Amino acid sequence: MQLSKIVKRMKRGLGKEVMEKFKFDESLQLKILSEAQVKEMHEKALHVLENLGIIFAYEEALDLLEEAGCTVDRQTQKVKFPRELVEKSILSAPGTFDLYDREGNFYCTFGDGRTRFNPGSSASNVLESDGDTVRLSGVKDLKLLTKVAQSLPHIDFVSSSIVCEEAPGELGSQYLYYTEMQNSIKPIIGGATDAAGVPRTFKLLTAVLGSEENVRNKPYTIFDICVTSPLKWSHIGARNIIDCARMDIPINLISAQIAGATGPVTLAGCILEHTVEILAGLVLAQVVKPGHPVSYGGAPCIFNMKTMYTPMEAMECSMVTAGYSQMGHYYGLPVHTYAAMSDAKIVDYQAGSETARSGLMAMMAGCSNVSGAGGLNVIAEMSIEKLVIDNDFIGTLKHLEKGIRFDETTLAAELLLEVGSGGNFMTQKHTMKNYKKEQNYSNITMNYQERAAWVKDGKPSIMDKARAYVQDIDGQTICPLSDEQRKALDAAFIEVCADAGLSKEVAEDLIKKYDEA
Repeated sequence: MQLSKIVKRMKRGLGKEVMEKFKFDESLQLKILSEAQVKEMHEKALHVLENLGIIFAYEEALDLLEEAGCTVDRQTQKVKFPRELVEKSILSAPGTFDLYDREGNFYCTFGDGRTRFNPGSSASNVLESDGDTVRLSGVKDLKLLTKVAQSLPHIDFVSSSIVCEEAPGELGSQYLYYTEMQNSIKPIIGGATDAAGVPRTFKLLTAVLGSEENVRNKPYTIFDICVTSPLKWSHIGARNIIDCARMDIPINLISAQIAGATGPVTLAGCILEHTVEILAGLVLAQVVKPGHPVSYGGAPCIFNMKTMYTPMEAMECSMVTAGYSQMGHYYGLPVHTYAAMSDAKIVDYQAGSETARSGLMAMMAGCSNVSGAGGLNVIAEMSIEKLVIDNDFIGTLKHLEKGIRFDETTLAAELLLEVGSGGNFMTQKHTMKNYKKEQNYSNITMNYQERAAWVKDGKPSIMDKARAYVQDIDGQTICPLSDEQRKALDAAFIEVCADAGLSKEVAEDLIKKYDEA
C-alpha cells in the first residue's frame, strides 16, 4: 500500500487528541529538558529513523512496514522510516484509552492526567517475610501478592510480578495470567516471554470475560512489550505488537537500555535511543491498526562502572525517565516507567529513599503508570511486605496529586476572624467537616504516634505491621471467580498448554499446584 494511502487511513477517526500532539504540556511538571531540546530530540530521532533505521527480526513486520512505505533491507532486517509516516503514526495513536475490570465494569481512563501504580514485574525471587531470606518464587507467592495488591487502596493494577518456578518455560507467562485473574478484579499489567503469548493470553481472557467481543471492547489488560536495545525489535516483540493490535489489546512499549552498555553513557543519548526505539514500535502498531492504544514506556538502567551492577533506581535513571516523559507528552501519549522500587537487597534506608525519590519524580514528570512497588535488587526480587509499605507512600503521593483545595471554605478567612488570636480550632465545626478531606488517613504501616503510645503497643516496626497485614490477607478469600468462570478458565488453560506442546497431565498438575498453593 502506498504511503499516502496509509497516512490517509491513519487520519480517519482522529478526534481532539490530534490537537494535543506535538504540543508542550503547560501543567506543573518536572521538566528536565527545555522546549528547544525536546524539539531537537524529535528531529534527531527522525534523522536516525530515516538514515540508520532499526532492526525488526520478524518477516511479517518487514512486510507490513515495507507496504507502509518504509525502506526494508531483507538481508539485515533493517527498516528505515520516512518522516511523514512516523509523524502520522504519532497523530494516529490516541492520547487516552479506557480500561475495565474483570467483571466488565469501567475502571479508569488511562492517560487522564492521574498517576497510577502497580507492583513490579517478572521477579524470579522473593524476599521472605523475615526481611532477610531470598528464595525462588512460586505460584503460592504470586497468589498471595495478587490478593494483597487487590486489597491495597493505592495499588491500582495487578501485574505479572513473580516468575513462578513451577511454570514450564514453554508456557511463557500464561500461568501468571491464570493466577492473577483468579485473585483480583483490577486490570492486569502483563506481557509474554514467547512469540505466541498474545493469542494464548487472549484465550484465557476470553474464558474469564465471557466472549471475544468483551476482550476487544472492554480491555482488561495492558501488554508490556520490550525492545531489544540497542535498536532492535526481536521476533517476539514484533509479533506481540502485531498480535496485540489485531486483538485490540492495549500495548505498553518499553525501552530498557542500560546507559553505558546497551545505550550511550550520556543521558541525552539514552533519551534519544529511547525515542527512536519506541517510535519504531509505535509505527508498527499504527500500521497494523490505526488508532490502536499505545503507552510510551520505559525501564531505564545505568551500568555502574565501579561495581559492574545495573541499577534501575539511581538518580540518573529518574533523570532519563523525566526526559523521555517529556517526549511522550510532546507526542500526546500516555507515559509509563519503572519507579517506586529500589536496588537495595533488604527493606532499609536505601530502599525507602530510592522508592520515595523515584516514585515522586515519576509522578511529578506526569507518568500515567508507574510499575515497581514491592521491587528490590533491579526488580529481580519482590517483597510482599514492601508492597504494603509502598502502598502507604503511594497514598501520600496521591494526596499530593490532588493539590490544595482553594475556595472560600478552605481559605477560612471568616473562621480566622471568628476564632481570633490565641483561639482554638480543634473544637470548630469547620475542623470536623474538613479534616478527612485535608489529611491522608489511609496509612497501614507508618507510625504517627507519640513514643509512649508506640511503646505501649509493643514498639512494632514498619515491617512488623506489614507482615501482620500480609498474614491477615493470606487467610482470606479475595474476589474469587464464579464456578462458571473458573471452569471456563481451566479449560482454556489446558488448551493453551496443549498449544505450547505440554500434555494435559502437565496442565492439570499446574492447576493442582495452584489450588494447593
